[in-house]
Amino acid sequence: MDSTPYDVVIVGAGVAGALAACRIKEAKPYARILLLDAGDNNLTEDQRAAFVGAYQVSETKNVPSPYAALGNNQQGWAPSSDNTGDPVAMNRYYVETGPDLFKSGFTRMIGGSTWAWRGNTPRFLPSDFELRTRFGIAVDWPLTYGDLEPFYAQAETELGVSGNRTEWDGLTPRSTDFPMPGIVASYGDELVRTALATIDPIDGIPVTLVTTPQARNSRTYQGRSPCLGNASCIPVCPSGAKYDASVHVRRARDVLGVEVRTGCTVTRLVPRPGNAAPTVVLRDWTTSDRAEQQVDGNHVVLALNAIEIPKLWLISGLDNRSDQVGRNLMDHLTEEVVGLFGKPVFPFRGPQSTLSIETFRDGDWRRTTGAFRMTVGNDGWGRFESPSAALDKLMWDPAGQRLKRYGQDLRDKLADRVTRMMRIGYSTEQLPDPANRVTLSDQRDALDVPRPKIAFKVDDYSKRALAYGHSVARRIWQHMEDTAGARAVEPLQPTLKYNGAGHHMGTTRMGTDRSTSVVDADGLSHAHANLWVVGSSVFPTGSTANPALTLAALTLRTADKLASTL
Repeated sequence: MDSTPYDVVIVGAGVAGALAACRIKEAKPYARILLLDAGDNNLTEDQRAAFVGAYQVSETKNVPSPYAALGNNQQGWAPSSDNTGDPVAMNRYYVETGPDLFKSGFTRMIGGSTWAWRGNTPRFLPSDFELRTRFGIAVDWPLTYGDLEPFYAQAETELGVSGNRTEWDGLTPRSTDFPMPGIVASYGDELVRTALATIDPIDGIPVTLVTTPQARNSRTYQGRSPCLGNASCIPVCPSGAKYDASVHVRRARDVLGVEVRTGCTVTRLVPRPGNAAPTVVLRDWTTSDRAEQQVDGNHVVLALNAIEIPKLWLISGLDNRSDQVGRNLMDHLTEEVVGLFGKPVFPFRGPQSTLSIETFRDGDWRRTTGAFRMTVGNDGWGRFESPSAALDKLMWDPAGQRLKRYGQDLRDKLADRVTRMMRIGYSTEQLPDPANRVTLSDQRDALDVPRPKIAFKVDDYSKRALAYGHSVARRIWQHMEDTAGARAVEPLQPTLKYNGAGHHMGTTRMGTDRSTSVVDADGLSHAHANLWVVGSSVFPTGSTANPALTLAALTLRTADKLASTL
């Protein structure tokens, strides 16, 4: 590679890395910027069409089905330990020591996991930045909601967020309107809204439905079409109306002149003397020899996720005197109560969720019990049971190994069940715990790089949040039984089951004290000159909101700080 140092080398072309590349280049057009990513997928509409085609013919309709069916060389995922890149079966890549499972994987593609995200972009609440001050738990952030608010507004413009300001002014103070009006509620959503119009407050908390802010076009925006209601937001948006980070990768490469190199897995960082940023060592896995290459930058930005950043830091032997690198891994633990509405709601028409309940995100009870946000599902029973699984149950008798329904009887039963499927989901807050951490495993992946070892435990704070979320969801269903003939089906009793939300957070937290944090409030390493971190790994706490918008806002803030030094 060119031996002349770049001004900035950015590792990772997900939303954080791509945004950082664009922001810095726009501020300093003369800056020489290199954006590296392990993925090797194309960013054309033909590539999207190929993903959609693979999803349509896949027998299983899950997260990897648009991508894994194409084979590793075509889909562009960098190899993992099993050499398949399967983002769901990440237990093939993670080495988990428990006692609980960390259930959130990621996609090694250009554009990162935003290819397969739902697109929800609520802001954190002001109180989420001040848990220690307000509730005596966890830690405060080294910045406030007010410090970040201008960058929230800019991030909404960059991602193209739709929402209705009047519904949110009382929750998250805003200086601007949303770039677009909110996504129109589905037919089923309107039935739920009507059914809950008369519900009394639960434990003194009003049950109010609002339109969820989403990085999804409600009208033509930045050359992309409005949402066409395909209902496959997870795992792939056929039209590109839902934002993914390929938008900013293309802008960085094709409009701004950022150099983008794909198929490059960064294997380690080598410290340099003085105030020099570390040397970046990589392997181009698309070549036959996969030989190591080196590149230098006056500044290096780590824009990977909360698993890969600490793994790279620890592999490289970078300064960890604080012993905070890899610690405080967080996710949003989710569950749902599913049931049958009193009449057809016709799910799968529109995005997978457009309405949410945000009133349980804050309260003095957060001192002892995690907060949660709730969603009304527009995707039937979601992960609990797909329409194909419902068909199988209605049609087949596994004990007798015979058909139990067919013909008109089967069609009638299927139409009655699938058209009335609905879920009320809840996504809970998890506190940072230093014992929940990423370290290095003795096992190595296909590039001979140590795999991440994950220790993870769901604490009592989170368990109480899951139980409380279940209680509220059940009471909502009970009200809909009275007003709309609805009937909750599963789970009728609280359980300690949970799903991962795919929201990796923590592991290189920001703070003012270098003995208890890895980077400062600007994302700059305490220990290494000109080494920056962007993304949700810098979060001191996790809130209940999807992290994408907050990490985008933080990235814009960090990019401005870095650009001011060039």
